[in-house]
Amino acid sequence: MRRWTVFVAALVVLSMLLPGDFSLAKSTQTDHSEKKTAAKAESSVKSSPKKDGGQSSKSTRSAKSESKKDVAKQSSQTGGQTGGQAGAKSDGKAGSKSAGKPEAKSDAKSGEKAADTAKSKSASKSKKRAASEPRESREPRQAKAAPPALPDSYKGEFGVDTKAALVMDMQTGRVLFAQEPDMPIPPASLTKVLTLFLINERLREGSLKLDETIPVSQEASHAGGSTMRLKTGESVTLDDLIKGIAIASANDGCVAVAEYLGKGDTHPFVEAMNRKAKEIGMANSQFFNPNGLPAEGQVTTARDMAVLAQTYLKTFPETLSIHSMTEFTRNNRVRHNSNSLLGKVEGVDGLKTGFVCASGFNIVVTAKRGDTRLVAVVLGAKNRRIREREATRLVEEGFKIVAAERGGSHQQVAMSHGKDPMLH
Repeated sequence: MRRWTVFVAALVVLSMLLPGDFSLAKSTQTDHSEKKTAAKAESSVKSSPKKDGGQSSKSTRSAKSESKKDVAKQSSQTGGQTGGQAGAKSDGKAGSKSAGKPEAKSDAKSGEKAADTAKSKSASKSKKRAASEPRESREPRQAKAAPPALPDSYKGEFGVDTKAALVMDMQTGRVLFAQEPDMPIPPASLTKVLTLFLINERLREGSLKLDETIPVSQEASHAGGSTMRLKTGESVTLDDLIKGIAIASANDGCVAVAEYLGKGDTHPFVEAMNRKAKEIGMANSQFFNPNGLPAEGQVTTARDMAVLAQTYLKTFPETLSIHSMTEFTRNNRVRHNSNSLLGKVEGVDGLKTGFVCASGFNIVVTAKRGDTRLVAVVLGAKNRRIREREATRLVEEGFKIVAAERGGSHQQVAMSHGKDPMLH
């Protein structure tokens, strides 16, 4: 028994003294020899007398412990590949579990834990960064399309706060801006421009004179709305009636003239109004009275009103001497022109305002700067202030557009609605 023990110890010492590469190359042979040695040791222990049981048992345990220590050392030198197979079967299994597998498992577990820890730290950092960043930076940014180039005369998207609007160069008839130009809207007192058109035609023909006196009927004196306060049975010169219609927007004066020319009936005069409207190109207008008081089916459009103003002023430019007046006095009573752009906006010298509940606040206005005259129309403003503001914008923007075009920039003017560059 002692021989075997000495032999095993000698093998162990030799394995420790030999170089690492040699031990690695001979590791398999050493394992086999160690197995054989352990098996012989166990068989010798079993065959020994009982009186030597304690001593042999101690030797066996000593051999086993030394064998385990040697195997552990070899496994540490060779990478743990051949470490726990040197003892008996049961001891070899225990040795292999204690030497190789637990270390591998612990290394794997520690590696997994380290990876999980790194992942969790990275995830928490990314969450913190995402939380600190604004939402816009986290979302994919899309390249915004560049806004379309607008003429210098435009301020952003040029539109007016009314139902319909239009501005045109009166000399050329070119539409500079239009918003719902063909929307039918009650004309209100803008109708009086057409009434004055027919009166001035009669004056030019010689069938009427400014000093001619016009009788006032009961129907005329009860016209209602804005009036000259005409009295039934009185006579008024045509010159005063023209001023009353143009400046004070006299509904009673319109009825008096229409009845006078129609031999006591307004209908012939209204029929003449509609014929003239079609003749000059007011394609979408219809009139049922000479003053614009509410009447079913009585409508016009911004385009038609621009046509009327253009034709009226070209035909009778002298009428601006009256339309530019800010007030009119008759019978010691002063009546003011409701065209609030007079004296406020450069170049404005006419034409007419109007209002009925069905349409809102309307205006057709003209202005001249240099050799350019514009006509602007606003229909359906919510109040007088908006009507004045939007009409002013149309005039100002219109002159800027003309100046830009004459300056050689040849900028294309965008129209809100409609494609026709000219009025027809």
